[in-house]
Amino acid sequence: MTVGAIALQYCPVIRYRHQMSPLLAKLVAVAILIPSLGACDNRARCPKAPQTPSPKLAHCLAPRQRVIDLTHLMQEGMPVGPGGVPFKMTRVVDYDQGYRMHKLEVGENVGTHVDAPAHFAEGKRTIDQIPVDELVVPAVMIDVRDKVKDNPDYRVCANDVVDWEAVHGPVPVGGLVIANTGWHKRFVDPEKYLNQDSQGVMHFPGIAPEAAQLLVERDVMGIGIDTLSLDGGAAQELATHRIMLAANKVQIENLSNLDALPEVGATVIIGVLPLANGTQAQARIIALVPELEVLDDEAPEAGALSAAGSGFQGAAIR
Repeated sequence: MTVGAIALQYCPVIRYRHQMSPLLAKLVAVAILIPSLGACDNRARCPKAPQTPSPKLAHCLAPRQRVIDLTHLMQEGMPVGPGGVPFKMTRVVDYDQGYRMHKLEVGENVGTHVDAPAHFAEGKRTIDQIPVDELVVPAVMIDVRDKVKDNPDYRVCANDVVDWEAVHGPVPVGGLVIANTGWHKRFVDPEKYLNQDSQGVMHFPGIAPEAAQLLVERDVMGIGIDTLSLDGGAAQELATHRIMLAANKVQIENLSNLDALPEVGATVIIGVLPLANGTQAQARIIALVPELEVLDDEAPEAGALSAAGSGFQGAAIR
């Protein structure tokens, strides 16, 4: 008996499918049948799980996920690049008037944010044109913290990507490749985060153009980093931006808490504001990591891995 026949036999709603479009009738049938079929399948394979599951039953249970916030807290006094519009939060109504409300002023590229292709490439996608199915993606992390310790201008190179793939396999097509430089820890101190020299030149890590070109060839969805710019502080041409965005890829800057992110196995949710015609926009970036992937006893607790736990103390709200 077909799925459709079963549905017609047991579901009165679907019997009246002549009142629905064919597509709607099929969707209703699937929505009704899949949970029950899945439950039957699980019962056939798995006995009732005890309160403390045994290793033999582990494969029958839904995997637990650790939720990691990769977002910096939005508040006044946070780092802003030269020429940027600082974040300002002004209270316009307070509780003595019945409720509290604020007015926000901020540049598109302040705090943890997403660059849309239209940021550099005319005619390419704006923030609101990024499909939602590209905002939940597999993510991998390339750790270059040791290389940055002695060279704040270090940029992830193509060899770093190739070396990573030699250990973990190819970066995922349609995935997000994140560079962990360790720079996110400086976000609490804007002066150290920008790291400007006496000439005003910033010095912080980035991703080299040849690495960006390789990742475009790997057909990733986008790249991310825990610094103010993916090109690095001392870069003049912003070639990484141009390569990635011209290829209609997405970029994320000012990521946080990357030390809690595994090199493989995470899924990242990019909660970017759907700003009409926006070229950049703030985003809440959340990583979901299967609990078995987090084996380091020294990793912070999930409650500590939030924007509120970043430790930055901003100015008082005016």
